[in-house]
Amino acid sequence: MGCKLPNDLVLEVEGQTVTLNGNRQEAGHVTGGYGLTQVDKAFFDAWLSIHGQQPYIKNGVVFAQSSQNSARSQAREQAGAVFGLEPLSQENPVPGIARDDEAMRQKG
Repeated sequence: MGCKLPNDLVLEVEGQTVTLNGNRQEAGHVTGGYGLTQVDKAFFDAWLSIHGQQPYIKNGVVFAQSSQNSARSQAREQAGAVFGLEPLSQENPVPGIARDDEAMRQKG
């Protein structure tokens, strides 16, 4: 499974939990900005039957594939997808907000 949330996501079905890697994991667990985690198909199908209508599933923030290679491929294909949870640019944070380099220098 791929997860583009910045933090991990804990899936739960009938007391069993699986933690999906978020995209702030070690480099080996992240492809295309998605944290990747192998999840048992039966568990995922049960979880999806309960949570499949959630916006983060419908919008592709979290996705599943049948193999690790397919998940990596989908993550690479969707690498440019923006969901609003990305870090702000340090050079140009948001429209209308200017960076104050002088204040930052004074802080040391």
